[in-house]
Amino acid sequence: MAKDKKKKQDEADGEGGAKAADTAVRVAAHPRASASIRRLRGRAGLGAFIVCLFLSLHAGVPAFDAVARGLAAGIAAQFAVWFAGVLVWRHLIVAELALHREALEAAREERRAAAEAARAAAAAQRA
Repeated sequence: MAKDKKKKQDEADGEGGAKAADTAVRVAAHPRASASIRRLRGRAGLGAFIVCLFLSLHAGVPAFDAVARGLAAGIAAQFAVWFAGVLVWRHLIVAELALHREALEAAREERRAAAEAARAAAAAQRA
């Protein structure tokens, strides 16, 4: 019974699901976005760790507790920057796609105008 449900679901997802997954735009698939987010996460985590460690040691917190606070701050900063980076890059990718779509539409319109001019010239030669 469970195998039949799984088989039906695989058949339903087979063609439509694969096509949708291939054309879907993902932040992880964007070459600049993934590298940028990775760099930002590393820098933010390291920066937060160093700042928190320095401030904790300067406040007189024992070294073990200062390192633990620094690690917690670094992890929190990585997650916060990861979330913000993904959010920003989603908007940037959508804007890039809109710009590309406009360029394609302009090129299509130019080709259409050139074809109409060629047809008009051919009609003028025949007449």
